[in-house]
Order: sequence, then structure tokens, then C-alpha cells
Amino acid sequence: MSEKKVPTIYDVARAAGVARATVDRVIYKRGIVSPDTREKVLRAIDKLGYTANINASRLASKRTLVIAVLIPRFKEGDYWSVIYRGFQQGARAYKVYDVRTEFFLYDADDVASFLGESDKVLQARPDGVITNVVFAPELRQLAARLAAADIPLAYVDQKLDGTGYQVYCGADPAEGGFLSAFLLTHRTQVQEMAMVRLIRDNGANPNKVRREGILQYIQEHLPDCKVHTVFVPQNDPALLWDTLDRFAAEHPDVRHYLMSNSRVHLLGDWLRAHPDPQRSVVGFDDLEKNITLLQEGLVEYLVVRHIPMQAYYTIARFIHNIIGGGSRQERDLFMHNDILHRYNLNNYKESELNGVTASEHSPAQP
Repeated sequence: MSEKKVPTIYDVARAAGVARATVDRVIYKRGIVSPDTREKVLRAIDKLGYTANINASRLASKRTLVIAVLIPRFKEGDYWSVIYRGFQQGARAYKVYDVRTEFFLYDADDVASFLGESDKVLQARPDGVITNVVFAPELRQLAARLAAADIPLAYVDQKLDGTGYQVYCGADPAEGGFLSAFLLTHRTQVQEMAMVRLIRDNGANPNKVRREGILQYIQEHLPDCKVHTVFVPQNDPALLWDTLDRFAAEHPDVRHYLMSNSRVHLLGDWLRAHPDPQRSVVGFDDLEKNITLLQEGLVEYLVVRHIPMQAYYTIARFIHNIIGGGSRQERDLFMHNDILHRYNLNNYKESELNGVTASEHSPAQP
């Protein structure tokens, strides 16, 4: 019995009643094709079981693969500056495919800025878009517009379910919150604790799932513990100091503080000025300024999640999907949360902060 013939692009063209060049335009999204013609070609592809060798075609045509990255603006040393470097490392690792990243940076305190940059992304017509979750309703609108334009979507840091994304890489935020609450309270029967949050007047709620994990742990293991929420400003040290002073005066028995985002370093000056050997503080992420507080003993634990590797693996898996004509199934790569303490800090710095970089990992691994 002879082997079944593998369908070619010419077979698709004959079945659809169009020219080979039209099939090529539909497959590789080049040029203009009417909706009816595009539907005929897609039906023929599905009927024949044709699979395009997109990888070979891209290498032959030298066509640049453009990935749009829509993330918050940042300053050097911020969480998103580390994510930014991870994306750059990932793109460089795949330079054989002529990958170019285009960054669209929005103000995480301004929903209008997010909407404006979203419009710019759509106007750029990239091959794929990677973003994060800050303004959930507006992000759902963007995801719908990307789907209508047939532009695949991936997430880094956090994901928004029900948006048809192809790739997500990051730690499980609920698990991270659960773990942080355990680290804060596991040595004693805590009666009261403070969960410190940033003031946000724009409807943004990027750490909602993490806080849900924190509260879940408290409800399950310390149901009588009272959780106070303390809102502090991002860019007003004097007001932050005053807010913490007032809270401490009103709640002198609270000795357990948990910062629910990556900016526990904002508390640094206040903690230094108010030393308390009985105080326990837990934060997130191995930013240099947070590491300093850990070294000083002002923060007891950091829950860390390999920040640049989240970005590296997001873009690496996304490129594999796009080049290989990947499926539209949602794919999650959950990276583990680590516990960083001053007693394991030196080895961690050697192996994670100053040692192996994302660009040294093989592109074939994700």
C-alpha cells in the first residue's frame, strides 16, 4: 500500500480555486485577501490537512518576526526594568529567526495611557503581543480586538483567563500570597497583622489574586487574626512615613507587616528609624533595594520568582508557537516561588543575581 500523499500548497490552491500566491498570502498574512477568499483557502487547508512549514518559509524569506511588548513604564531597578531585560535576552537568543521586539510602555497609574498604547499596538500590526494585567476590563477589550485581527496574545507576570491567550509564564500569584502569609505568621499565633498596599486611584488592581492567597491562608490557619490594610503612597516619602507612624501609634501591638507588591523597599527608611527586634516583615521580589533590606535584617523574607526568566520563557515559548503555527490552546508555565532569607542570600546571589543569565539558556528548552 502506498503512503498517503502529503498535501502541498498547490493542492490547496486547486481545491480552493485560487492562485498559489493567494494561498501564500492567507497562510503568511501578506497582502490583502477578501474575507470570502480567505475562508475558501482556510476550508481547503482544513479539508486536506495541509500544514505549512512556516519556519522554513520564514528563514527563506528573511521576514522579521515582530513581537509587541505592552508593559508599564519603569525606572532602572524597578520590577519592570528586570522584565524588560528578560525580553531582550529572549529575543537575542532567537536572533536566528530575525525576531524584533517593539516596546509600548504605558503609565500603570493612568488607564488612558494604557488605552492609547493599546491603540498603537494594534496600528503596528505585530506578529504577536505580550502584555500583563493591570486594567482588567480594558485588557479584555484589547484581547478581543487582537483576536478579531488574528494577532496572538501572551502574558507575563499575571494572566487574565478567558482571553484566548497562547502563552503565560510566571509564578502562581495565589500560591505566592499563601506562602508569604505562612512565612509571616508560622512562628507564633499572630493576633493582628498589617497588609501594606499602594494607593491607586485609577481602578488598577494588579495584585488582587496574590492578596486573595494571603487572606485565604489567614482564614484557613489563623481565623481569629485581624488583617489591617494600610494604604501608602508611591511617590511621597513624607506622607508614607506619616501614614506608618499613625498606624503604629493606633495599633502598637501589630508587629507583623506584609507588603503585597514588589516595593517593600519603600518602607526601608521608616523601618530603619523605628527598629523593633520583635517586628517581622515579608515582601516580594529580589530587586536590589529589597535585597538591601534583607541584608540589614529589616525584612525577614522575600518571596521571589526569577523575574527575568519569566520574560525570557514567555517570549521563547511564544516565538515557538508563532513560528510553528502553534495551537490556540491556553498554555501556562508556572514558575516556582522561592524563599529568600539573609541566611541563604550569598549563594542565591552567586547563582541567580550575578551568575547564569537568561541568554545562556538553550532556545530549544522552553
